[in-house]
Amino acid sequence: MNLAVILLLLILPTFAYVPFLKPSFLNLREDVEEATKEGKYLFIMFHQEGCPFCDRMRRITFADRQVQEYYKRNFYMVEIDIRGALEVVDLDGQKLTERDFSRKHGIRATPTFMFFDKKGKILAKVPGYIEPNEFLLIGRWVAEEHYKRTSLVNFLRENKR
Repeated sequence: MNLAVILLLLILPTFAYVPFLKPSFLNLREDVEEATKEGKYLFIMFHQEGCPFCDRMRRITFADRQVQEYYKRNFYMVEIDIRGALEVVDLDGQKLTERDFSRKHGIRATPTFMFFDKKGKILAKVPGYIEPNEFLLIGRWVAEEHYKRTSLVNFLRENKR
């Protein structure tokens, strides 16, 4: 085998297909509008290059069949690099780099997930690696609108097996 093929085979397992990842120009107003038109919710995955827990989310949690089915049906995910220089249009219309957007929202660790309601209000920020079952519960809390009656912490406590 040639060296390029070997390197590709070594790198590929770290990049898992995420069916609910939305190609985005990072205009969050447009992303929320598009998700809402399709009956879905938007959430952001804040990440950075070399983050082992981000890679673990992609390899384990995002590769879980139930997570893929539920999130594909109910969500769009946009990725933001906390050290990135791409322009993000925040929901208030402010234009910032990915880095400044992350700072504005108090994101320091990766991965961190920020979930929005259909009007663009931030419902929750959840830091760290999340196991598939818990990630499904977080999705249910948003998509089934349990956030209207209880906090995420209480919902997780009530529904963990």
